[in-house]
This record gives sequence, structure tokens and C-alpha cells, in this order.
Amino acid sequence: MKTKRILLAALLMLMFFVSCKKTPQHIGDSLQPNSSYIHVAFSGNQNIVSEVCRVDSLSTKSATLSLVGDLNDPQFGNSNLSFYSQIGLTSNSLIWGEGATTDSIVLQLLYAGYYGDTLTPLTIKVYEVTESLTGDSLSYYSNVSFEVGDELANYTFQPTPRTKVTLDNDSLTANVIRIPIDNSLGEKFINDQETGFASNDVFMNYFKGIRVSCEPASGTGSICYFNLLNTSSFLRVYYHNDHGTTFYDFNVSDKYIRFNHFDHDYSTAQAPITFNDTSFNEYIYVQSTAGVRSRIQFPELAQWAEDQNTNVLINEAKLTLTGANGIINGVDNDTTIFTQPVQLVVVKAKEDGSYSLLPDQLVGTNYFGGYYEPETDQVWFRISEYVQDLILAGPDAEDYGLYIYTYSGAFNAKRWIMHGPNSPEIDKRIKLDIVYSKIDD
Repeated sequence: MKTKRILLAALLMLMFFVSCKKTPQHIGDSLQPNSSYIHVAFSGNQNIVSEVCRVDSLSTKSATLSLVGDLNDPQFGNSNLSFYSQIGLTSNSLIWGEGATTDSIVLQLLYAGYYGDTLTPLTIKVYEVTESLTGDSLSYYSNVSFEVGDELANYTFQPTPRTKVTLDNDSLTANVIRIPIDNSLGEKFINDQETGFASNDVFMNYFKGIRVSCEPASGTGSICYFNLLNTSSFLRVYYHNDHGTTFYDFNVSDKYIRFNHFDHDYSTAQAPITFNDTSFNEYIYVQSTAGVRSRIQFPELAQWAEDQNTNVLINEAKLTLTGANGIINGVDNDTTIFTQPVQLVVVKAKEDGSYSLLPDQLVGTNYFGGYYEPETDQVWFRISEYVQDLILAGPDAEDYGLYIYTYSGAFNAKRWIMHGPNSPEIDKRIKLDIVYSKIDD
């Protein structure tokens, strides 16, 4: 058996280098004629097992985008998203001047996208954080909260992420939201001029940051994406003193702490998901923002290979997932509002619920796949090396399968439902297509 495994490993390495130069479906041309290819499609519950799992949390520290909103999904229930961020001075120090008085304050945030129904009004609340945003990396996971104090804003609006607005009568325009902040914050700043504004470090110790959250939406709702690092995002205090009228901007730097917080309530769904049960496998679910992942396993694959009574060399193993649209469990899955993610990720599951990268992923994304194809409503992955390893390990080896996630779950709110191993639409079930060669000793 050891000799066979060494031979297979050597042949697999040869196939890997060939695959870098040839189209994958032609791998193996030099080994045997096309007539000896065997095409095997696994598409039934007896060959693929799936279950839906909740994601406990994920690190969202320094996420590319900051998310806030409330979304009611008939399939996934309610998602309420918020974010925390430090803000800092845009100068070495700040002197408000004699006779300073606040005129108005606005928190301006640059839109970077959205998810859901923007026709539903949202109510944003802004709070001052009273607990220091410092600590180890575990402090900035998506299920972590920090203490807050005074409410600084309570603003109801209809999201307009595609509408450009004029900024302070400037000819430049941007897609922004301008949230009015209570003037009491400005008066607090001015009254504490001598203790809070000597330097940026002093200020950030004095004013620890903000939390931006959203009240429950009355309809479908939406999630708004904001780019806090853009120069069009800032906290601006308009004020006047004995010398005239002016304003001062506080901003967010990539050196400051910011992270997203996610809450999900699946009990409010009209067609609730059944979690951690392999008998409910008509559909496969994934959701960003530390929401939902699915696990798939191939419990009979190694036994199938052993039953060939010869060595099996995997030329290509391609996993294909097809979107499930229309009525699912009696409820319409509206993909015009709940649009598909741009990319999915497949990783190797471990016993403790963690995961590792697949060797196939290291070859490159063009080979590995994972991108949504609108024309077919599908996502595919090449997992040839994973399948070969599974076969080499043998039928008795423990394997925890694969996890399927959405890509960039820390800063996008996408979700997707796909046809599972036992979907009522047989031709759209998840499938694993294998092209293999029989190698004799």
C-alpha cells in the first residue's frame, strides 16, 4: 500500500505541473487516450451530505468597509449590523478660541454600497463610546460590544447610496449621508478645551470613539456600506468664536481601531433554516457577516475509489453549485433584492469547527474558481487535490468535509441559497464531476 501511495503522489505531482500549462479538462492526454476517460457525476444524497451551520463570529477589526443597517429576510430572518470606530484630530492640537460656540455638528459618511431594499426608511443612532477601544485581537470580533454613553444622534432617513449630493456648496459631489449630531457634543468639546485637545493621543483618550447602530426596520430594510477612510467621511463641528465662523473636522485613520458588530435572529424567518441536521439537505445556505455557512461531505467517495480494484488518479474534480430561485419552502426567494455574492470560498473543515485552506486554492483563483457566473447562476470549484488526498487516506480515515462561505464576510452582507444534495430539482443538485485515470502497478 505504501508503494502505491508513493506512486500516486508522484503521478499527482506530475499532473499538477502539466495542469499549469494545459486546459484542465485535457489533463492526462499524455497518459492514456480520451476513450479511456471515465466521467463520474455524484449528485445524490447517498454520495454528498450537507448541513447548515451558524458562524460563531469572525474578526472584523480594520474591515475595509463599515456596515450599519437592519434587514428582514424571509429566509434568513433579521440581521442588525453596527460599527465602532475611534476618531482623531486632523491637526497636532486644537484650540477652539475665545468665545467659541457650537453652531451645528454633522457626521458625514461616504457610501460604498448597500444590500437589501433602500425604499425602506432606516433610523440610525450614534453613541459616544465610554470604554477604551484597546485590547487583544479577540476584542474586535463581530460578537463583541463596548460600553456606550450619551446618545448623540437619532436620525431617520431613506438610504440613497447612488445619489450624489453637493458638499457645503462645493462643486465637488459625493454619495454621502449627513447625520445631524446633537450640539451638546460640541459644547462638551469646547468646555474641555484645556484637558482634551493638547494632542491626538490626549484627545483619543478623552473621547474614545463612536458607535453607529440601527433601529429595527419596519419593512425589508437594508444594510449600508460606508468607507470611513475616505476624505469625504468625517465628524465636522461648525462653530464660531470672537474671530469669526469656521469648522473643524475629526476623521478616521487606518491606524485607528474600527470594527463591525453583527447580530442575527433566524427565528423571525418565514421559512426558517434547519441547522446542524444532515437530513434537511434540499438546500445549501451561506450568509456573510458571521451568519451562516454550510458543510458538505463525501462519505462514499473513498470507498468508491477502493472498489475500482486499482489505483485511481484524479485528473480533475469539479464541484458545481447552482442557485435556488423562486419558491423555497413555501416562501419566495427574491434574488432581485437579495442578490448573489460575487464570490464564495471553500475550505477544509476540522474537527473543532475551524478550517484550513485547500491545496487546490494555492494554485490560483483562475484554476480554483469560486466566482459567481450570472449566465448559469452557478459557482464552481476545482478540488482535485482534496479529492485525491481523500481517496489516498482510505474509507476508514476521518474526514470532516468542506465548509462553504461567502467571500469577505467581514464587510459585505450578501447571502445565497443553492440546490442541495436532495433538491426537488434533480438537474440542479450540487454535484461533483470527476475525471480520473486507472493506474495499474
